[in-house]
Amino acid sequence: MSKTLTFILFFSIGTLIVAAIHYYLWVRIVKDTCLSDTFRHIGTYLLITLALSFPASLVISRLFSYKYSYIALWIAYLWIGIMMLLFCLFLFTDIVKVLFFIFAKFAGNSEEMMNLERREFISRSVVSGVSVLVLAATGLGVKNYFANVIVKKLDMLLTGLPEVFKGFKIVQISDLHIGQLMTGPMLKEIVDRVNSLKPDLIAITGDLVDGSTYKLLNEVASIKDLKAEKGVYFVTGNHEYYSGVEDWTLEIEKMGIKVLKNESVIIKQKDDFFYLSGVTDHEAKRFGKEHAADFKKALSGLKKNKTQILLAHQPIAVREASEYGVDLVLAGHTHGGQIWPFNYLVYLQQPYLKGLYQYKGTKLYVNQGTGCWGPPMRLGSFNEITEIILT
Repeated sequence: MSKTLTFILFFSIGTLIVAAIHYYLWVRIVKDTCLSDTFRHIGTYLLITLALSFPASLVISRLFSYKYSYIALWIAYLWIGIMMLLFCLFLFTDIVKVLFFIFAKFAGNSEEMMNLERREFISRSVVSGVSVLVLAATGLGVKNYFANVIVKKLDMLLTGLPEVFKGFKIVQISDLHIGQLMTGPMLKEIVDRVNSLKPDLIAITGDLVDGSTYKLLNEVASIKDLKAEKGVYFVTGNHEYYSGVEDWTLEIEKMGIKVLKNESVIIKQKDDFFYLSGVTDHEAKRFGKEHAADFKKALSGLKKNKTQILLAHQPIAVREASEYGVDLVLAGHTHGGQIWPFNYLVYLQQPYLKGLYQYKGTKLYVNQGTGCWGPPMRLGSFNEITEIILT
């Protein structure tokens, strides 16, 4: 599927979903509370404007440079976060109301529950309570988003690791999404933070960008300053394919970063080595067979008695990787759920959310995302740089 068709499909589905949610919010906030005509009109026009902000920001970001579309994206994505929290809480209160109504009906009090004045009072009270909770959650979420990136350090025990690699340091970053809300100066701070850890090897596990090379090359420029004795390695995420993967692969390699496209390299230390492999994104096959993740090409033929570390954007790759005897998979993609309670929805697509897992004989580590996708909010997760010490 071409980039244009992909964008049109995503745009259309996203617009329909956003429109449906806004209609539901209008019913709960405006219609059910029986506001005066003045406030009713204000609430209606405000929700329509906010609903249009999301598709409008996508169009603006396609037509204008990142410098001019940044503010529109920030407003739209912040509202998307607020909108989803409102939707979630209102849906919860509606479920409670239905259950309470059923209970009241069986108890013989249904007529009292249907009293119009009582219903209006309950609706206004619920709207007030939900609004306060969402504003508080939004403030906390934005605060967490702007907090310093947390370096999560862990010792990674790999059976059979050559002695010369004990203490070898891999620093992983993932899901920066430069071109949404992360800017060049923010990336520069992350690059400096990674370099200060003095890594032996740096792994970037996909979703580096959201946008074309034409618009974002200057924003991404500082990524070339990443320094590690054994090199900097990158695998594609799904968003690279939305952004022109061929152009980005070329530019990333020009920056001195090795893009692992269904292949393995040898990482040497003194007289021994381990394998570092990388596969393309799990969804890349939708953009052509030549882009599909190919574990056989990347992993077959490797010496079985040697340590194998695989970079893959989506955690689900661990299932196929385990069939080839991979010792450790480093992945991202999930953002650790990013905003509670939507982390539970991630499990519908990915069985692994964040942190360390074991699948058969293979270990999996899922980075929570060094940046964010969409809303500039973090609830129940944090922006992460992972410092992995091999033991």
